[in-house]
Amino acid sequence: MSISAPSLLGRLLGYDGVIATLLLGAFQFFLVSLSFIACMTPVLAFQALVGWQSTHLALWLGAASLSTAAPALQALVTAAAPLLRGDRAAGAFWRGFADAVRTRRAIALLPSAAALVLGYDVALLGADGAVLLGATAIAALVSAVVIAVSFLDSPLRGAALLIAAVRIVMLRPHLALAWLLLAALAILATTLPVIGAVAWLSAPALAAVAAEICNRSLGFASARERVGT
Repeated sequence: MSISAPSLLGRLLGYDGVIATLLLGAFQFFLVSLSFIACMTPVLAFQALVGWQSTHLALWLGAASLSTAAPALQALVTAAAPLLRGDRAAGAFWRGFADAVRTRRAIALLPSAAALVLGYDVALLGADGAVLLGATAIAALVSAVVIAVSFLDSPLRGAALLIAAVRIVMLRPHLALAWLLLAALAILATTLPVIGAVAWLSAPALAAVAAEICNRSLGFASARERVGT
């Protein structure tokens, strides 16, 4: 049975056709990525205006600029599931951000505290290979724990929530490595010539969706159950 040309064009070009659905989905990814970039404005402003300097003011400003990183990451994770379903995700992003600011203030301070300690270590001990390697390892561990906290939908608060996230990273180190790899790929995509600026508008949301798929495939739910969350 053949399909008539008008019917085929309607499926492709109609308001609920394939092309319209793809465009709406891409627009949702754009909105979520743009929302994430807006939340990370303090970090971007610090990098553009100050950058790394071994001074007290620069170290404290750099640490303060990271205060929105953990809430923004939780908001990005919150929006990943609606993006996978093809639902509107921008509202979910901002609800996740507001919830993180309201209920997870202690976790929001973790990246700032880690950046401050590591910054002083590098400034005082020098930027030789061993110091940089140790700082990178600690930064990667802190990042993995913050991402694990973002994926935890739990009534736990403060230290209990942090301990649960650390246990998940220990139970599923391959998950932590997958998260860090996806984050690194997203950051590298934004540094590419010509297409780097465009990658800013899609890489954060794509990385969050990829991380959500990894969680479903690699056993994040079972790890969460084992720590009682």
